Amino acid sequence: MSRWLIATMTSVLFIALVIAVTGFEALLADVEVISQPDATPYLGPAMVLGGATVVFLATAVGARDGNPGVTGLVAAATAYLVMLGVGAVGYALVRSDLTELLVFPAGYALGPFVVGSVVVVLLCVVGGIATARHQAKTPGAPTTTTSTSDDGARR
Repeated sequence: MSRWLIATMTSVLFIALVIAVTGFEALLADVEVISQPDATPYLGPAMVLGGATVVFLATAVGARDGNPGVTGLVAAATAYLVMLGVGAVGYALVRSDLTELLVFPAGYALGPFVVGSVVVVLLCVVGGIATARHQAKTPGAPTTTTSTSDDGARR
């Protein structure tokens, strides 16, 4: 498989895992993903799509070269900032208030939605890169050597 296909599958896995993790967080801890009542229902998914973009790019670049652990940590830190940035800009646009650019990230910086998503980013990127590297090391089709005699018959 190409590294772009692996990156796409890793991004889809990230989205699915974030949905599962936030669902369990909401069920077990009785916490809402976005607690502001005036936020649109698209704010959380927009933040997840920002994180999925980071996962896609980090996996595609990291599959080619680089340390999977370091690439995963850089992707996790980048996804943390991107998710908070997308949420801050989205909520500031909804409220038409520039102070939300600072208030929203401060309220969600250590929240279970963002922190749980960052952990999922780390696991997905490291796993995606490890899968791509493992696949690159193992040959796709086994090669067999055949010997022929003078008459061309296979033995």
